[in-house]
Amino acid sequence: MQRYHLTIAGGGATYTPGIVNSILNASDVLPLRKLVLLDTDAERVATMGGFIRLLLKEKAPTVELLVTTDRRQAFTGMDFLFAQIRSGGLPMRALDEQIPLRHGVVGQETCGPGGFAFALRSIPDMLAIGEDVRRYAPNAWILNYSNPAAILADAWHKRFPELKSLFICDMPIVIELLVAATLGQRHGELAFEYVGLNHFGWWRHIWDPQGQDLLPQLRAHLLSDKPLTLFEDEHVNADWIPTFERLRKSMGLFPEFLSNTYLQYYLFGEEMVGHEDPHYTRANRVMDTREKEVFAECRRCIAAGSVADSFLSAGVHGDFIVDHARAILTNRPFRTTVNVPNRGLVAGLPEDAIVEVHGQVTAHGVEAFGVGPLPHFQRALMVQQNAYEQLTVEAALEGSYAKALQALTLNRTVPSADVAKALLDDLLEANRDYWPPLR
Repeated sequence: MQRYHLTIAGGGATYTPGIVNSILNASDVLPLRKLVLLDTDAERVATMGGFIRLLLKEKAPTVELLVTTDRRQAFTGMDFLFAQIRSGGLPMRALDEQIPLRHGVVGQETCGPGGFAFALRSIPDMLAIGEDVRRYAPNAWILNYSNPAAILADAWHKRFPELKSLFICDMPIVIELLVAATLGQRHGELAFEYVGLNHFGWWRHIWDPQGQDLLPQLRAHLLSDKPLTLFEDEHVNADWIPTFERLRKSMGLFPEFLSNTYLQYYLFGEEMVGHEDPHYTRANRVMDTREKEVFAECRRCIAAGSVADSFLSAGVHGDFIVDHARAILTNRPFRTTVNVPNRGLVAGLPEDAIVEVHGQVTAHGVEAFGVGPLPHFQRALMVQQNAYEQLTVEAALEGSYAKALQALTLNRTVPSADVAKALLDDLLEANRDYWPPLR
């Protein structure tokens, strides 16, 4: 049986233990000969590497582990790259959230000005990764779940159309699992129709095995006082519960379809700003909770010499990623949401727009499903958001201040060009060590 060399870019992330657990649990189709944890933060990835070394010792002792900051070492001979980079780390995410809030604008890591700042840091890093994949492992599969996914996919497909890549996001699957549980259905037996851009889309149908559309049933549930059925996952915690409950509000206003939870930032911006503390945002909470807990647990296990009793385990995130690799290796179609160039899938959008739709993944890549004409409301929102995304990519690639300002002015979370310019200047000052020069 062939054994694989798999690299995790962003190997020092707190999600790494769960992802590695999911990989090891899929050893029937994805047996490893070599696992590489690659990160720009040597100290962070060394700590994570200590935990993963113990995990491999107990579950897969024949697998070679390499912990490195060197892409040549990480990529040479590689079969798969799982990319989960966060350029600038959580401290820069905190600024992405805090700076917009000071201007009365949504502060969020992928939406609005925060997502814009994150994108301008991440695009150069993703393109550098792509250049080295092309140089050292041109036949490898790249599964990217770094954010902001649509913007990174746009830059990537423009630069590396020949590389085998999937740009995926696990938020749609989390929402679908919540919907299935709420309806008392098995997720795998339902067929969903989803259309949009990443973190900016809608479910238009939910079919059961008999072909009945369950969206009206879900609508009635959401518009009543019946509770949503939540489940244990990193996406379903105290921070996320108000977000899921806000689905009732969006359904009440726009009952034709179920909105992606991230649309709350675009539809209810004033409300979202009013609920946030510009001095202590979601990034700060993550640093004070999950970040500390995961690395404290890594250090505890390293000191004990065992991970046998560790709480760090796989979840939806890791399993979701491995499901894509499984489909590639077995050639058994896996239905999922994918971020791909439009090429006629969604009428009224540019051909090179990165759209998020359902499709199936096999050894041949992605077969995405077209959705037909869209209502004016959805199409107009998508056209504007895609223009913002494409201008963001052009600003990064061309070093254009003018296009950066145009991008922020187009973003629906920003109320005016004056606010856009003030935001851009503040974000530029905070990101001087990370962004390409803008002139």
